Amino acid sequence: MRADDLLAGRIAASGATRVACLGLAKNVGKTTALVTALSRLNDMGLCVGATSAGRDGEAFDAITGERKPRFHLRSGQLVASAESTFHASAQQAELVRQLPFATRFGPIELRRMVRDGDLEVIGPVTSSQLSQTAAALEGAGAQLVLVDGAFGRRAFASARVSDGVVLSVGLAAGASLETVLERARSAVALIRLPPPPPGRPGRFVEGALTDAWLSENPPEPGECLVAEDFASVFLSIAAQRQLHEEGVSLAVRRPARLIAMTANPTAPGREALSADAFFRELLQAFPGVPLVDVRADLAHAV
Repeated sequence: MRADDLLAGRIAASGATRVACLGLAKNVGKTTALVTALSRLNDMGLCVGATSAGRDGEAFDAITGERKPRFHLRSGQLVASAESTFHASAQQAELVRQLPFATRFGPIELRRMVRDGDLEVIGPVTSSQLSQTAAALEGAGAQLVLVDGAFGRRAFASARVSDGVVLSVGLAAGASLETVLERARSAVALIRLPPPPPGRPGRFVEGALTDAWLSENPPEPGECLVAEDFASVFLSIAAQRQLHEEGVSLAVRRPARLIAMTANPTAPGREALSADAFFRELLQAFPGVPLVDVRADLAHAV
């Protein structure tokens, strides 16, 4: 099966209506994966809406000087972005409605593409506004909403906003392959946090679960700490390792769904791994997760 078919097919079959496309770091290929999914879902006859959790970094890569990936949108697709991004684009998009909040790049507008074109997408930054934006896209006819954003700002991927996650992992996520795999394992473990075990409700953590919270509220060995959702957990890898050693488990009130993972064997300013080698490493680390490399057209279905 082609990589784009597997990615789009998994998103469509997941039952999720709002999918967060999470990048483990910058330059890991999440926008490329999102745009690929947008195109293929359109070919499948689905009306798809898209937005972004704010502006994901600079317009040009600080190392390579190349323009960062833009959204390639198809005629008829819906997009929510800051007003100035439409003015800067030569492509036509008809205004559907203006939303009641703004960014420093102008108010958020919901538009429908009149013809295919490229666009820098800058959406709202708060989870509440992103949820309202997704609802507006759905109200305009979107059967699926894809939201682009980074793992460090993962509030947009919380269960209050999204009900599915596509995680993009690339060589740029760490200084070495081992570091990338460690960060990816930590991220997948967070996304896959389960609800509390039956008969063991655990201790609910109000707000963010952080290293500082643990220092102020040391858990008992064998205790279960329950966060609202994975986006509320901001523990270092060292803290997570210590909890595991002490038999302290983590759970969430609102579990997330990991739909698929995407691979990118390149990193700006560094020698790339072969696509096959990087794909095999991720496949070995995450055998139960659908995995694609949309550039190299590599795909593994579980």
